[in-house]
Amino acid sequence: MTFQPLIIAAPFGNYIQPPKATATLGTFTALKRGGRVWRIIKTVRYYPRKRAWVNRIGLRNPGIDWLARRVSAGKTDLSDKIVSIHGFDDQQWFTLLAKLTPLKPLAVELNMSCPNVGHIDWPADLFTRAVGTGLTVVVKLPPVRYEQMLEQAMAAGVPWLHCCNTLPVPQGGMSGQPLKPESLTCIRQVRKLYGDRVKIIGGGGIYQPTDIDDYAEAGADRFSIATKLFNPKYLWSCAGIQTIVVRAAERAR
Repeated sequence: MTFQPLIIAAPFGNYIQPPKATATLGTFTALKRGGRVWRIIKTVRYYPRKRAWVNRIGLRNPGIDWLARRVSAGKTDLSDKIVSIHGFDDQQWFTLLAKLTPLKPLAVELNMSCPNVGHIDWPADLFTRAVGTGLTVVVKLPPVRYEQMLEQAMAAGVPWLHCCNTLPVPQGGMSGQPLKPESLTCIRQVRKLYGDRVKIIGGGGIYQPTDIDDYAEAGADRFSIATKLFNPKYLWSCAGIQTIVVRAAERAR
């Protein structure tokens, strides 16, 4: 299994899938969470001084059964895509894994820490059961208070970590430039503790090729973009991210 050098993070992987990039679909939940379009328009805010976006989208999605129907109908091919999932309780996590496994995605990403849904707990054996599906597992860590989660993921043999999710702030989840130092700190900490035992997808505030360099030097193996794609001219076209794609290919390990 090989990811492309650049990862398009959820939810943007639903809409843009440029060459030499791996799209992340989702985040899917066990049940449909409606209102995606109006929710995005209503909650997304840009703060120019911070170079940051804040949203309260809250994992709006059509549900895992919708994805299963698309795959069954031949409308979606998951063999080259990561699928992001999030459970609101133990049973939902296990239901998601059970329904996703036969769809055979390239990998499953456990979205552990979306600030907009308030979920801070997870089943004690979640990572072990995820690895036991035979799928390649990615754990998307929060940028803060990730130590227990990291320890459990590594003990279960999780092969990939994604550093990191959005920053929790009163207005919702913050992404962009303020996330970058937090993600870099997390990556350096993971490398210090676990060396090359784990692969790392690094992301947060990647706007230009030099940001890729910073993540590579911190220890990231692959690179993830999301915030840059809030700009519609990038969301609906690959134009404007090609220099990032090229640098990611140069720096991927």
